[in-house]
Amino acid sequence: MMRIQRFWRLWPLRLLTAFGFLGGFLGSFPGQAQIGSGTPSDSSQLSTVQMLPDVRVQAARPGRFAVGSRLTTIDSVALSQYRTGTLTDVLAARTPLYIKNYGPGQLSSITIRGTSARHTAVLWNGFNINLPSLGEADFALLPAGANTRIDVQHGPAGATYGTGAVGGTVLLSSPIRWGMGAQASAQLDAGQYGLGAGSLEGRFSNEKVAVRTAASYREARNDFPYTSPEITGLVRRRQLNAAIRQWSLSQDATLRLGERGELTAAVWLTDADRQLQPAIGAGNNHARERDQSRRLLAGYRHVLSARHESAVRVAWFEDVINYQNDNLTSNSRVRTTQVQAEHTFSFNSKASLRLGGEAQHFAAEVDGYGRKVSENRFSGFGLLRYDPMPRLQLTANLRQAFITGQRPPLAPTVGAEWQFWQTPAQQVSLKVSASRSYRAPTLNERFWRTGDPNLRPENGIGYEAGLRHQFTKNAPWNLQTELTAYHQLVDDWVQWLPNTQGAYTPRNLRQVRARGLEASSQLNGHWGAYSLAARAAYGFTQSEKVKGRAEDPDPAGRQLPYVPLHSFAFTTDHSWHKWQLTTGLTFTGYRYTDASAVDFLPSYTLLNASLGRTLALTPTWALMVLAQGFNLTNRNYQVYAYRAMPPRNAALSLRLTWR
Repeated sequence: MMRIQRFWRLWPLRLLTAFGFLGGFLGSFPGQAQIGSGTPSDSSQLSTVQMLPDVRVQAARPGRFAVGSRLTTIDSVALSQYRTGTLTDVLAARTPLYIKNYGPGQLSSITIRGTSARHTAVLWNGFNINLPSLGEADFALLPAGANTRIDVQHGPAGATYGTGAVGGTVLLSSPIRWGMGAQASAQLDAGQYGLGAGSLEGRFSNEKVAVRTAASYREARNDFPYTSPEITGLVRRRQLNAAIRQWSLSQDATLRLGERGELTAAVWLTDADRQLQPAIGAGNNHARERDQSRRLLAGYRHVLSARHESAVRVAWFEDVINYQNDNLTSNSRVRTTQVQAEHTFSFNSKASLRLGGEAQHFAAEVDGYGRKVSENRFSGFGLLRYDPMPRLQLTANLRQAFITGQRPPLAPTVGAEWQFWQTPAQQVSLKVSASRSYRAPTLNERFWRTGDPNLRPENGIGYEAGLRHQFTKNAPWNLQTELTAYHQLVDDWVQWLPNTQGAYTPRNLRQVRARGLEASSQLNGHWGAYSLAARAAYGFTQSEKVKGRAEDPDPAGRQLPYVPLHSFAFTTDHSWHKWQLTTGLTFTGYRYTDASAVDFLPSYTLLNASLGRTLALTPTWALMVLAQGFNLTNRNYQVYAYRAMPPRNAALSLRLTWR
């Protein structure tokens, strides 16, 4: 403990000394300054600030300190197709990422590059919203309409995003569009199996104030038919105990204070009451769960000069899970307080450095702990961006976390992007990055009655390299293709195993290797009144245990459970005059369901589509009628073993917009 405290006292001085020396060197170069924004966990693109009366603090874009990494962006246009849906619906339809889904509205967890859900950091406006008790987020509880942009960074990024960013990071945000005036929309959905949903969204922005409010409601009986294998053969049954009811309310507000200051505040409330769908062939124990989350944040950014900017942010979260079935009741409440502070130095147009720190306090009341638990965590970081020439960008990031009784590794990241070939019609870039990441043990792993407070943090080392090609010969059309290869090792992977008394306990048992290829191609353009956006993405993922301890019973060299070797997604968005057509085709390869790689679920292909027409009611009012079809080929499939999924079904939406 004394060693940790001493390290905590001395490490910031060492970091400041090292980066201060580098900053002094870079500061000797003349040039126009750039000012950044965001949070310690925000890989934001800096924007130039000119000290003119009509130019104030500018918004930021992801990617500033994530050079060399693969990034997938789902913008507001794509998200508008899922206003009453969840992130499960969006990511499953728009990306080749595997979402392990227990059923419609049920637990949904993500797998990025062959890692587990606990290895994906989920950030809302720069704050990690993974449950501290479980170490992961349930994507079925995150409504898609609460945010207007989703960025998925593939691969490790512990230096930029902190704990959990081992396999990848999901960034949720609502970028501001200044000077847009007032806009509003309302949508109602009705579909099969008792589906009823609605959403409201209103926004206003001028040059000083930006406000956005979004609310959504969704309910469904989910009493769809499915087939159950029994002694007499396949028997057609109807799903029981799978009803859901959930709502969400989000409020964002930003106020510009003169030309140098910006004050932000945001609220995100979610509530879900859902029955838990029993496995096929299992008895119904009437399991039910109530999930509630309250998220509040406030922040202030101030541009001190053309070379300096400071920001401070604070957030408070409360996550409540109440579970019950015929034989058991379990309650959980975790409160999280987080503070982030940073300062950005802009030495010139080529270099910028961001230094900062983050403090977290967890207060948990979980039945499985047997007592109240609290914990403090700290981290300090430095993010450096240097562009020595217009076609070459470099980043070097560093983060050190401090946890009582733990020794998280130092997490550095380096990346480079070089545009080595360019013509008026084509551009080809080479991207490379290397990163070390970590995952701090969850509260459950440390403080559960059978947990281990001495668990070591997991740590991973990852490398990736890729090529990106952009073709823009014909001005209305743009084609961008990207290919990435990656290799990653994760040490001290935590696994729950039964002890001598039969109780499950977590242990640092194994080393896991993940490697693979990711390829994507996107075409955008228009021809007269017709416009098209088409994207194809493929993932090859090989993830297996390469080393294990004596007490680990699982064999090495086998593909990990629920990691498909192949996955593919192809989406198209068409518009012509007042008509809109969207199609989505996804393929998920077979997945092993056990560690011995014997039992598996077969592969499946899903086809979804929607067709809509917009009717202009007045110059400012419009009505869209949208028909949606899901699983159009009526495929019988399972995402998770023995959890039924709905057959072909449809929904009708009415969306009223005003501007």
